[in-house]
Amino acid sequence: MTNILNLKKELEEKKEAPVLKNNQSEKIVPQKKKVIKKPRVNFEWAAPEFEYYEKNRSWLTIVIAFAIVLFIIALITKNFLFGLLILISAFLIITYSLKKPDDVKISITPKGVKVNNAFYEFDNLRSFWIFYDPPEIKELSIRSKKTIMPYVKIPIGNKNPAEIRKHLIKYLPEKKHKESVIDNLARQAKF
Repeated sequence: MTNILNLKKELEEKKEAPVLKNNQSEKIVPQKKKVIKKPRVNFEWAAPEFEYYEKNRSWLTIVIAFAIVLFIIALITKNFLFGLLILISAFLIITYSLKKPDDVKISITPKGVKVNNAFYEFDNLRSFWIFYDPPEIKELSIRSKKTIMPYVKIPIGNKNPAEIRKHLIKYLPEKKHKESVIDNLARQAKF
């Protein structure tokens, strides 16, 4: 029972002293460094990540009042899980509504569309459509082949949508996309 192998110790010893066979000296082979090529950028711009609407006291009062009413209903019906869900939802809605947008960097390359660190390859995309009705609606919609997240909404900002279209039409077909009900509701609620 005293013959226990310590593999960790053996590995450390092998790292320290290389084994040479037939009196040959160890040859040092320089390793080639991988050169990471940045993809050629056809077109790029920066825009706020979402349209920000200034919230006044009445907007916050309505959200809080609605949450209180739903919370009271949850207490009356003794549905405590629903009450907890209402409190968490109200907190998240208020926190998110007060968040200021960061700028995102968008670029169109011959291989795909890059939004900050996310890259959407053209092989995984079906089509694109530009929703443009200033001053509120200025976004590029890209339809993915994925079923879980079929549409990717990308802000246009102050860029000319005709320029964006000119670069995207080379790689993707242009097909009209439907705007989601949630996007419409969020825009009408100034969220």
